[in-house]
Amino acid sequence: MTIQAVADYRGTFEQGSLTSLFLKITNFQGDAVDPSAISVEVTDSLDASVTSGTPEKIVEGFYIFDWDIDSAQDAGEYTTTWTYTVDGVETDAVQSVIVAATGDLGGGSLYSDRLSGFRASVDLHLQCAQSIPVYDEQGLICDDEQTVRFTFPRWNQNSYTRIYLNQKPVTSGITVNYFKGEIIFDRVLTEYDTVTASYNFRWFSDDQIDRFMSNALHTINLYPPSSSYNLGTLPHRFIPIIMYGASKDALRELLLCLQFQQPQEVFGGGDAAQKAFSNLETLKKNFEGDYNTLLEQKKLGPYMGLTKTTVTPEFTLPGGRSRWFRYLMGGFSL
Repeated sequence: MTIQAVADYRGTFEQGSLTSLFLKITNFQGDAVDPSAISVEVTDSLDASVTSGTPEKIVEGFYIFDWDIDSAQDAGEYTTTWTYTVDGVETDAVQSVIVAATGDLGGGSLYSDRLSGFRASVDLHLQCAQSIPVYDEQGLICDDEQTVRFTFPRWNQNSYTRIYLNQKPVTSGITVNYFKGEIIFDRVLTEYDTVTASYNFRWFSDDQIDRFMSNALHTINLYPPSSSYNLGTLPHRFIPIIMYGASKDALRELLLCLQFQQPQEVFGGGDAAQKAFSNLETLKKNFEGDYNTLLEQKKLGPYMGLTKTTVTPEFTLPGGRSRWFRYLMGGFSL
């Protein structure tokens, strides 16, 4: 296909680090699907191949590719192109990454294997909100008469996205910006042209998911006993707290959005959005209950490798000494 795609930004990585890139493949309804063939290639700004291979399947529809970045790799922007085939249709998913000079990041990748898994787990808790189908939406033609903008950004890149010009499918001559929810035509459109699209989008961006997880992490560190974990060093037993904390914050943000007209249209208008609001509020309270219960368990340990002693002080009259003190001083035996 001659349709181009604007790359979705997937993070900044450090020279000499092992980087994990991931791709989630879904159908139009947002259900995970496995391709019959899949490959990935990383190219530099001159379109020269840096590395390529076959990604590893983690679960259905979820693939990870490890890129061991050389310590001498030039700093700059790189493009990751995933090529996969679903139902006989070959599709390219394009991602943009930045390689930064060693020391610029303070260590650690924004898309390490563990953090990618965390994001995927939060997505599963919010699955429907992260794969919302929109059918036959008419786009708004911008002032340049080539760009067509649609209501929602963050389109999921899949082979089921459909673009129509005057009710006829478009198979060439356009660039799709999945990140912004825009289509740029190679030619100027007229006032009589109508552009519609069927697409699937994510309500929450990766930046939002990261912020929700960070909020939950800071709360964990505040709860006694005080700790200083980050998402890379967090013990496994605290991972459910991160998932529930991030999910409740995401639902809280979604509930706020449902107070406004444009987000309400996803749920079928104001009346339907109010019904959805009540159901989502109940779900948020369930997440909050589990979240608070797990936080309370933190103070109970386990205190592995530590010996703790509880001492009850004993007081005497002025000038006196406790029996325990006199025993230590050799005055008498207990």
